[in-house]
Amino acid sequence: MQPALPDVGRDADLPEPARGGGPGNDAPVALLEESESAARRLTGGWARLVSVLAIGTTLLHIFALTLVPIDPWLFLGFSFGAFCVLGFLLFPASPSGRRSVQPTDIALCLASLGFVAYLGINYDQMYDRVGFEPSTWDTVWGTTAVLLALELSRRVLGWFFPILGALCIGYALFGGGLPGIWGHRGYEFDRTMSTLFSTEGLFGFALSAAATYIVLFVTFGAFLRATGVGAVFIDLATAIAGRARGGPAKVAVIASALFGTISGSSMGNVATVGTLTIPLMKRTGYTPAFAGAVEAAASTGGQLMPPIMGSVAFVLAEATMTPYRDVMLAALIPAICYFATVYFVIDFEAVKLGLRGTAPEDTPRARTVLRDGWLLLLPVAVLVAMIVVAHRSVVQGALASIAVALVVDWIRRRRFMPVADILRSLREGAVGSIEAVAACGCAGILVGVFGLTGVGNRFVDLVLAYGQNQLEVALVLTMLVTILLGFPLPTVAAYIITAAVGAPVLVQLGVPQLTAHLFIMYFACVSTLTPPVALAAFTAASIAGADPNKTSWIATRLSVAAYIVPFVFIYNPAILWSGPWYDILRAFVLCLLAGYAFAGATNSHRHVLARLLMFVAAVCVLAPALWINAAGVALLATVLLVGRGPPRPTFTGRQA
Repeated sequence: MQPALPDVGRDADLPEPARGGGPGNDAPVALLEESESAARRLTGGWARLVSVLAIGTTLLHIFALTLVPIDPWLFLGFSFGAFCVLGFLLFPASPSGRRSVQPTDIALCLASLGFVAYLGINYDQMYDRVGFEPSTWDTVWGTTAVLLALELSRRVLGWFFPILGALCIGYALFGGGLPGIWGHRGYEFDRTMSTLFSTEGLFGFALSAAATYIVLFVTFGAFLRATGVGAVFIDLATAIAGRARGGPAKVAVIASALFGTISGSSMGNVATVGTLTIPLMKRTGYTPAFAGAVEAAASTGGQLMPPIMGSVAFVLAEATMTPYRDVMLAALIPAICYFATVYFVIDFEAVKLGLRGTAPEDTPRARTVLRDGWLLLLPVAVLVAMIVVAHRSVVQGALASIAVALVVDWIRRRRFMPVADILRSLREGAVGSIEAVAACGCAGILVGVFGLTGVGNRFVDLVLAYGQNQLEVALVLTMLVTILLGFPLPTVAAYIITAAVGAPVLVQLGVPQLTAHLFIMYFACVSTLTPPVALAAFTAASIAGADPNKTSWIATRLSVAAYIVPFVFIYNPAILWSGPWYDILRAFVLCLLAGYAFAGATNSHRHVLARLLMFVAAVCVLAPALWINAAGVALLATVLLVGRGPPRPTFTGRQA
């Protein structure tokens, strides 16, 4: 399992009000992550030092992106060096080093500061020689930075990614001896390492996305959680869906969708929302495996839900050079359809089990929740307005939303946010970004080797040759590769590797660039649900006390839309907010109908023939031709009117 990020030195260096489970502190997240984390739990001087470094790292990014802009290469060098120091202090080289910082960690921290100092002094001259005629010291410090990136990735993400990076470096150095299409001219050690030390490798678009966007949005999420907005999301979701049949499961879907707008992490969503909704679902009558699967499927949608769609969306925007506003708009309808389909599947399950909703007296009113908590939703509204309406940059939107969150907290509590909470949020901005930075840094090495050797172009030629220029074959291959890479790798890494070789194939076959990358992003996200390695489902299963494998298979069935929607927007770009408004509206409505039909086909209690007809109706509704859409809608309506299943008994007690 991927190591969760630690809550560094909480009891050592923060005063009492910032500890534990006060409103907005998300104690369930901390408890779950600390229990599963491979990181050190530092105390005393080391904990205070790490907190200071983490806060300083977040402030460095804020100042460099606003008040004191510096050269991009130098900025990324400072950023990566700071995260290397944090990573080596927080994540031990082996389990035996978990109790305290080791001399090896200190040596690696000094090496990280060394390459940053060298880059800071020489970056101006290095622009003219790196990759062509590097100096000896360029090679030495370039090799140091590359090795540090591999080691940081190993400590934070496990062995798979650094081994893959080392193999790619070996291919750049010795691939000249390979025969046929995989061979290249061969590259000297100094040229290879200096190239990987440049903006063509380690400091490329992936690390740029992490340093420019991810740190700020993780910080924004931390400030927003400190205001207590999580409780508002839960109460609002309960008010909307709590009284519906099987209400707690539907609350989980809506709450995860709302929480996903500020979290963008499937694991974070599961830990935060799941600790509340999973026990409720079990008490209502859902089996533990189904309850865990609901939360895993709903939480995974957090990476797909604008405005904050997880780290991978920022990397996608940087890789495609697409304004994040356009990425948000393109992802909006597919995300709504995804959550709607999960909601429909849950509704069919509630019908099968005969479940009731929460009693009216136990359900808050939406009007009351909004009256008491609408201010807490203002920072998210400001973020969306600045990026989508005012066309401001992502950086401006994130910083303005942080400022609004501080003002909102001051208005509600009639006092300024405590310094301890501000420092904790700044610290979480850096600590919560370590995994993404480690993945983006190592991914930059892979991308650098692909660009240097041209192996990506060879892969494109090979797929096109064997696939006979068939788009369908390329789509299926890209889907499978992305999901397979998502088993051992985090979402960002799986996306970057597949996008580097798979996206050019799809573009060559006529798929628009943004559409091709979104296709890959979707399957990178749902790899956290797909058996046999389904990290989000396993996390939910641990909360539910259920079998992880059974939970992951149910979660896959619940999230059927995530496996279908990417193919839909390949052939119907209107769903990505492209084209006239009436085409977009039609695509949206048809996609919702198809989601309902797929939910009925996979989870309905109706006769098998009715379920088969619902599946056929769903396929017809998603077809490009309008007359086929009409036939699908008519077929679905016929099944709903004629093929009603037998009534089910109403649930009256806890399920065995």
